[in-house]
Amino acid sequence: MHLIFDFDGTLIDSFDSAIHTLNHLADEFSFRKIAQDEISQLKELSSHEFVKFLNIPFYKIPTILLKARKRMQDEIITLSPFAHIPETLQKLHDKKIVMGILTSNSVKNVTAWLKINNMQNLFHFIHSESNYFGKSHLLEKIIRQYKIDKSQAFYIGDETRDIEAAKQSGLYSLAVTWGFNIEKVLARHAPHHIARKPEDLLNIFTGRGQKTSTAEKDNK
Repeated sequence: MHLIFDFDGTLIDSFDSAIHTLNHLADEFSFRKIAQDEISQLKELSSHEFVKFLNIPFYKIPTILLKARKRMQDEIITLSPFAHIPETLQKLHDKKIVMGILTSNSVKNVTAWLKINNMQNLFHFIHSESNYFGKSHLLEKIIRQYKIDKSQAFYIGDETRDIEAAKQSGLYSLAVTWGFNIEKVLARHAPHHIARKPEDLLNIFTGRGQKTSTAEKDNK
């Protein structure tokens, strides 16, 4: 079995930092700043709706992501993993489940963060590449590079675009509710599984979990 994890919002609690970074870049790239009273509303938006809400033209997204990554470079090591993530991942690793990371962050940043949080030996690979609405192509590249059996592979993320990417690339999708999007928004996109707390990953991947009522295997 292979588990491919999104990084920001799935393993690392970077939501507040990301909002602060976007607001810092808003003037430079002429998009909308996020007001404090709008933050909870954002979690109910799909990835496409979020970009539309900020009035960001699609062609600017790669440059904005690159700038944001550079700005967060020094800050990332101060951010915490979500509660119970390190011990849950350790238990999955102990069960010989192969894990990797797909991230728009740099390998250097992610590696430094994993070391600080004693998780540096848990992942088989860290794939660093950015394509905001083209994650399925990145997943397919990972599948080819690491010779992964799609029928035994899951992509785990916290946004609607993660669910879409998993399905488009023929992987099982698992949505976590502790990141960007709230559960009702994630469920609307019919992931194969939903995890409400990190410990749910153990139940799902040791054969005790159940598929969500909103999705079946034939959604792949």
